[in-house]
Amino acid sequence: MPKIRTLVLLGLSMLVAPTYAAAQAPPDPDYVRRPLFETYADFRDALDAATGIGDAATRTAAVDVLWQDLTNAGQTPFAVGNRVAFLYRGAATSVGWRGDFNRWGVAAGVKLGQSDVWIHEATFPSDARTDYKVFLNGSNWVLDPANPLQMWGGFGPNSELRMPSYEYPQETIRKAGVARGTLTPPIRFASQNLGNALNYRVYTPAGYELGELANLPTVYVTDGHEYAADHLGSMAAVMDNLIAEGTLAPAIAVFIDPRDPATGQNLRAELYLANAEFADFVADELMPTIDAAFRTDARREARTILGTSYGGFFSAYFGAYRSDAVRNLALQSPALSLPLIDVYANYPLQGQNIVMTGGTFGDDTNPNALADALTAAGYDFSYEKVNDGHSWGAWRAQLDSVLLKTVGPPIPEPSTAALGMSSLGLVSLSGLLLGRGHAVRD
Repeated sequence: MPKIRTLVLLGLSMLVAPTYAAAQAPPDPDYVRRPLFETYADFRDALDAATGIGDAATRTAAVDVLWQDLTNAGQTPFAVGNRVAFLYRGAATSVGWRGDFNRWGVAAGVKLGQSDVWIHEATFPSDARTDYKVFLNGSNWVLDPANPLQMWGGFGPNSELRMPSYEYPQETIRKAGVARGTLTPPIRFASQNLGNALNYRVYTPAGYELGELANLPTVYVTDGHEYAADHLGSMAAVMDNLIAEGTLAPAIAVFIDPRDPATGQNLRAELYLANAEFADFVADELMPTIDAAFRTDARREARTILGTSYGGFFSAYFGAYRSDAVRNLALQSPALSLPLIDVYANYPLQGQNIVMTGGTFGDDTNPNALADALTAAGYDFSYEKVNDGHSWGAWRAQLDSVLLKTVGPPIPEPSTAALGMSSLGLVSLSGLLLGRGHAVRD
């Protein structure tokens, strides 16, 4: 079996995510942004009038009233149409905003007159969503104190902006009356390939425990501890809802936790970036174990590998290196390298079912490059972009589409390309150079 012997990391930063102390609340699906001003110009007129008052006491009173109106209406930040004003009120030497929308750079705020109100104005698509933080005094990152909306990520919560036409992903909400599947406690696996242990959890759909379901497709999920969490990926809830609706075939999900069971250290960069031993663990140890313990369809055509960011890299890598083990590759905002993209451009992997997602806020450079290569090489693939960033807010909202394009559709008869690929066996990626991939936060 071919191994990767030379791993040269040139551009992928080895970031790890902390362990969560406790489960967190999911995003608020019922948040309402009530109309307050008919146009953006009306809002600016009111804001300028209040902050431009000369007398300090009168100005403060006027700003107090306007600020209360904005917060009561859910309009901080203020947004109408495709215009948005990020707002902060308080004493500071400087105020900025950092988020997915500017690749976490600094969008400088402007202080309005002699008031304590700061503003940054921008234009976004009317259905956009983005994570952000307020950046105070050139050093202090804080949640927006006037905005109750938050979206959690690998490094904790961020404030969340939902533009007026944004639609909350209803399939991520746990709904009364929907039969729930079962999620096992963490199961420890001592891997011979890795030389250490990892935990995983298994989701089985409602009805499985009654013996009614068999020959089920299986989704193997990297960063499984986050995909399974209701405040992050919300994947169990999504599967419950789609299966109950009859739009998704009942399926099993295996949530692989990259954290060291003993220390809690997150090993995702070490495991996901062209690690042949981790790929062999999944293909040769974990998959046979799941097939033996659960009523799965063990064909490669019935298996999906799903991941985001570095996990998306692993989905692409695994789909090439262990094409004998899986057909359906789900890549959410993948952090790719040009050499890995070249593998898909130059090897006969057209029989793989590739489903990819990305965001328009600084999150589509790598997916775009892979999409171009796949198109040029004659692949039939799916690539969906939304007006969002590198965030669980985007990934959870696209899960329904990803699952329906991997698990959901009937599996076609193997094509000539697929048969040719299978007969080749494993793709040799010895000496694969990992270069020029972007650094990611999660």
